[in-house]
Amino acid sequence: MPLTIHEDFAAESPEPARPPRYRISLGQPSHRQAVKAMVKARTNWMRHHGLATDLVEPPVVSHLGSGAAAGAQVWVLHEGSMLRGAAVTSIDPTVNLQWHQDPDSESLWLHDMYTDPDAHDAPGRWLTWWLSQHYASHLKYVFTALCDEVLARKFADLHVLELHPTQDEFRPFLLRRRTGPAPRLHAYVASDVPPPDAATRLRP
Repeated sequence: MPLTIHEDFAAESPEPARPPRYRISLGQPSHRQAVKAMVKARTNWMRHHGLATDLVEPPVVSHLGSGAAAGAQVWVLHEGSMLRGAAVTSIDPTVNLQWHQDPDSESLWLHDMYTDPDAHDAPGRWLTWWLSQHYASHLKYVFTALCDEVLARKFADLHVLELHPTQDEFRPFLLRRRTGPAPRLHAYVASDVPPPDAATRLRP
């Protein structure tokens, strides 16, 4: 039976007696084939639903083959032995994005995310929320950008993100989520990745 997810799950959900449903870890080259198959399945799903797709190999796949670009991290989300999601993040400036004018402001950027189209409880939402908590010690926001309005609105709704249309032709739809702790997230998502040091920057 699918797990019902609510934004306020940390306050209202009972502590489950079973182990956490999902596990998040850093992506490894050994994940590449599984991620590639998941991306293909999601791409077919998007085309079937009339959503735009990119013909080039996405970063979530290419970074696992040749190593992530400097400053980037690849994350994978598993449910038991099944791969349910993968994403690429980096810490970058957020100045001149209309929402931010502080020249020293940095946020976590979610550059690329794919999830298993056969998983019906929006597993990417767990990954987004976990990242929001993981980086809460020294970053205020998680940002992403999408070009397709239908996809951007769906993403904003499922992941509980603010949506902000822009005049930027390359990033016409910005989305953000404020970082913060979710005290009972550990009951649903397990991870052995230590929190980042506030003094450490992922950029070179």
